[in-house]
Amino acid sequence: MKNSIKSKVKKNIENIEEKYYNFEDIKKLVSNSRIKTTNSTLKTYINYFVKDKVLFDAGKGWYSSLERKFELDEKPLENILKIVSKEYPLLDFSCWSTEQLNSYTHHILAKFITFIYVDSDYIDSITSFLKEKKFVVLDNPTQQELGKYFKLEEDTIIIRPSITKQPDNGKIAPIEKILVDMLIENKKVKIMEDFECKKIIEDIINNNRINVSLLKSYATRRKLFIDDFINQVQIKMKVEVVDK
Repeated sequence: MKNSIKSKVKKNIENIEEKYYNFEDIKKLVSNSRIKTTNSTLKTYINYFVKDKVLFDAGKGWYSSLERKFELDEKPLENILKIVSKEYPLLDFSCWSTEQLNSYTHHILAKFITFIYVDSDYIDSITSFLKEKKFVVLDNPTQQELGKYFKLEEDTIIIRPSITKQPDNGKIAPIEKILVDMLIENKKVKIMEDFECKKIIEDIINNNRINVSLLKSYATRRKLFIDDFINQVQIKMKVEVVDK
């Protein structure tokens, strides 16, 4: 009997066409299929299905039909990481570059911005140090300041204070942090047109598995409403149920 229920749950999950779904989505789908099971049993089934690659982990309580996990291009950061880490070997910081997303842009970016997020006590020191290294460095500029004098040049770096509980992946920011930061920074710096910025995020989410839980929690932390992007790829309860 249990194997029969497990098999029905598996068929329903395999029938999902959307890219992302959470436990509540699966629970509703199972309920709509008239399958009776407890939450604990359903979670056990899901754990089995993850191991069998029927579905894939997309963060706490989230799953995906996408097997391929997003792989971040770290090469554009090699030089700045080497320079900063040599001078400040014990410093915690997180960085990313618009060059890392260039393959997803409709209009290829010719010049890039590197963002470094660091404890506010070290912003002045790092800014001075990088300027000595002939980088163009902006010390936590406001949107108004950027509007007045900002001109994108080669080797431009913007230093920002670290965000409490920001996603941590060592000194290289994970894609979930980058996507949220980019939406916020694009309003200030105007890296690209808004529609293209949103298109990049949609393409990445649609074609590569990310940590949805991490993305949503960090977006909330930064007071950014990002659910529209998730809703586009999250399961809708119009999915045809399988009950046999």
